[in-house]
Amino acid sequence: MILTGDLKQAFKSYITARSGLYFKDHNLKDLEEAVTERMKTLKMSSFPAYYAYLTTSKEKEDEFRELLNILTIQHTYFFRNQPQFRVLRDVVLPEIIAHKSLRGRTAPEAISKIASSPSAPRNDTDRPSLRIWSAGCSTGEEPYTIAMVVADVLGDDLKNWDAQIIATDASEEALRAAQKGIYGPSSMRNVNEEHRGKYFDKIQNRRNTQYAIRNTIKKLVNFAYFNLMDEDYPAGFDVILCRNVVIYFELETTINVMNRFYSSLFEEGYLFIGYSETLQFIQDRFRMVSQSDALYYKKIPPGMPSERGMEEPTLPAEGKLDIERVLEGISRAEALAELEAKPKKEVPPERFEDILVQIIKAIHLKEYGKALRLIEDAGRADATSSDPHYLAAEIYINQGKPREAKKRLEKALELDSLFAPAHYLLGCISVEQNELGKAKENLKKALYINKDFLLAHFYLALVFKNEGSISNAIREYRNTVRLLSRQDPQDIIAYSGGFSAATLASVCRDNIERLKLEQV
Repeated sequence: MILTGDLKQAFKSYITARSGLYFKDHNLKDLEEAVTERMKTLKMSSFPAYYAYLTTSKEKEDEFRELLNILTIQHTYFFRNQPQFRVLRDVVLPEIIAHKSLRGRTAPEAISKIASSPSAPRNDTDRPSLRIWSAGCSTGEEPYTIAMVVADVLGDDLKNWDAQIIATDASEEALRAAQKGIYGPSSMRNVNEEHRGKYFDKIQNRRNTQYAIRNTIKKLVNFAYFNLMDEDYPAGFDVILCRNVVIYFELETTINVMNRFYSSLFEEGYLFIGYSETLQFIQDRFRMVSQSDALYYKKIPPGMPSERGMEEPTLPAEGKLDIERVLEGISRAEALAELEAKPKKEVPPERFEDILVQIIKAIHLKEYGKALRLIEDAGRADATSSDPHYLAAEIYINQGKPREAKKRLEKALELDSLFAPAHYLLGCISVEQNELGKAKENLKKALYINKDFLLAHFYLALVFKNEGSISNAIREYRNTVRLLSRQDPQDIIAYSGGFSAATLASVCRDNIERLKLEQV
């Protein structure tokens, strides 16, 4: 079987479009190996047939999860994103425990919806309850980490609480591995000696060393199959962790999932999501909290004003937000961020801003034909602007057409040779084509023009990472974080595709954490 260049790029473009920024550092060899593995499992012998299955079949969402599981499993380990677990231990759990200790037990609601397995959580009415949901638990490192944190916080008082972590995933293979609770050294990289001795049994054999979760922790976790595409979500949770899962979904699906999480949480509940994910599009329902390098969200109870002074929105009967309204808000924020990044003397025509908003909105919806037609309108509204050419280049990159993208960026630079975003995007294309020398050259040009162009620092870090220059990569990620710290956490970053400052900072911190582990 030979995976041709065009089809390989089609797979890459599809995964990049579906999963966003976080997976752009996977090279095509990793992708080809993952695709081949899935084809063997499904007993398929044709790459085009598998691509059609992945992108158009009724099983496409489950299959996408299976493929992404293979690509991401190397990044699954205990205490991943340590700042989030520190906040869970030091802030969130003590607050919940204090409230429940004062008020008495709050009965869990509807947990039985996903608890039909033999390990279903007990319904203990004599003790206060603590319910945490690890949604998309993969091979179990996350829920077992949560259980360790719960055991640390409650200590000897654990026996007086009805504490349960509900761990779900749509991969039955991952769940079987999680239930075994046996892990290799890679999963243990962030586990300190105290936790190793307290919560694990070491299994030494001739070939390798493994670690088995002890029953004191195992009994706190209940594993069950659950697909986030289902509509009937469980409820009654104090905390939900769903990290690096919704990046697999289209925007509309993500919004619907987050709305269901909102309903699944108690009124004072908390939500933890992944590094590359953001709730900017439903911030009327969750309040972003940025604390001690951790990013997480607190539910805004119905009727309470959000940070923007708006009441929690009334949803239609089916519980869905108006996608058009949501995308309009995101797109306008992106357009304004890009226009504000220009020199103050450049004031575009009033109509230009509205066209730019509609272009960005169409790109989010992957309506690329419509976006390209609007780009022609933008060119007529302001023939001196480089932005329409930049956005056209983004579309061609998403479609796997780097040659066309480069042509549009050259046009952008003909209009303005000091247009830093064009040099930056040329650098991104070179990264994708593994031309690291060209990538470095273009990214440094962007930084020469604008030393504070933080996305150029971000992608320069990726270049150094791919070259194996770990210390330089860490330096550039730190430069990115430094520049992001000057902005409000919820500010949309110009030319980032809609990422907020807080979200991009979290991505950088995640990469710094992983790179430090590679240095050891």
